[in-house]
Amino acid sequence: MKKRFTVLGILALLFVSTLAVSQARTGYVSDMLILTFRQGPGTSFSVIQTLKSDTPLTILEEDKGYFKVQLASGETGWVDKQFVVFTIPKSKLIKKLNQEKATLETRLEKLSTALELLKNQLATRESNQGEKTAALSGSLQAAVEKNGILSAQLKESQTNYNTLKSQSQDILSVVAKNKVLEENNILLSKKLAQLENETRHMFRTGMIKWFLAGVGVLLLGWIIGQSVSSKSKRSSSLLR
Repeated sequence: MKKRFTVLGILALLFVSTLAVSQARTGYVSDMLILTFRQGPGTSFSVIQTLKSDTPLTILEEDKGYFKVQLASGETGWVDKQFVVFTIPKSKLIKKLNQEKATLETRLEKLSTALELLKNQLATRESNQGEKTAALSGSLQAAVEKNGILSAQLKESQTNYNTLKSQSQDILSVVAKNKVLEENNILLSKKLAQLENETRHMFRTGMIKWFLAGVGVLLLGWIIGQSVSSKSKRSSSLLR
């Protein structure tokens, strides 16, 4: 049972301390020169130290017109609540504003430096881009000129193709005609050979006929001569 009560007591103390911490507020020493920081809630308690104006205080509890507070160093003590304010002092605000101003000025300086760097980079990129654009324009112009040359060459090639096509058709026609002529020439050669054979045959036949005719004439002449000679001999014998 004692252990249970002890555990419950510890839990209760932890709950109270946690509740107190969660309810703690931050106050500041009011606009005065010094404030006594005592060991207890009253003037009868000894002074631990004096606090300057605008010293931040964490309020822990309140008793008899005094606040139990905790300093930034971790020390705890009591101060008269009428000299504690909960609005941020002007000096704190000014200091905070000055810090924020310094931070902003530092950031502004960094941003200005970054902006200047970006401007230089942009100028460099624009310059490079201009050079690239000029190079691309030159390449484009060269491509256009090359395209014109290729178009002219293509047109010339098309003309040559059409000419060759026409000539090839003429050649095919000529080849066909030559083939017909060759066939006709072969036929004519065959006919010529046949005529030559026939001419030779006729020539030979004619020669034989002329030869026989000549022989006949000679024979006839000889016969006639013999006949005349016989008659002459007979006539001479009769005259004797």
